[in-house]
Amino acid sequence: MRLAAHPRTADLLHTALVLLADQAYDDAHRLGTSSCRTLAPPLGKSSTGCPLTWTADHRWRRRMARAFDDLAADLARGKWPEPTCTAEEMALHLAIEDAPTYLEDRPQTDAHHTLPEHGDDYSWDGCSDLLFQDHDVLMLFDSKLGGIEDPQDPTNQSMGMGDLRAAAWFAPFGSHSVRDPRRGFRR
Repeated sequence: MRLAAHPRTADLLHTALVLLADQAYDDAHRLGTSSCRTLAPPLGKSSTGCPLTWTADHRWRRRMARAFDDLAADLARGKWPEPTCTAEEMALHLAIEDAPTYLEDRPQTDAHHTLPEHGDDYSWDGCSDLLFQDHDVLMLFDSKLGGIEDPQDPTNQSMGMGDLRAAAWFAPFGSHSVRDPRRGFRR
């Protein structure tokens, strides 16, 4: 899949990333500096729906929002998003899951429908295959695998998953370039 050949897919993915970022910023704002740190669903899917992140503080949530924004910026520059850390991997998985719903919400007069069509537009499984090296982060949703986020967990070690604890989600992958740490936050 080339981005130029799939502008409709890229547009919906961009929409999903921006809206998920907004939800994460809203979650961070609602949480503020409160000592009550739990923001479990349904307040916002941007908390990832992953119980591991439900107690994350407002700073963590703002960084998660920026992960959504960073991937949206990749798309705005005409590049497929390439996750550089676990937070971005989770963000992209969530966006791929949400993106199809944004097609249903667009009227036929929306600019999205004027974009060039491609035979396999909206191939979300194809996006998932193309954009990820692995899908390890999705194991965090499986309640039967509690503890798998810890790099000392035997299953984690046998699979070579690395540190998937929420505090480590923003550490850059060794094989990727690091995003500019001075890039700030959209809001």
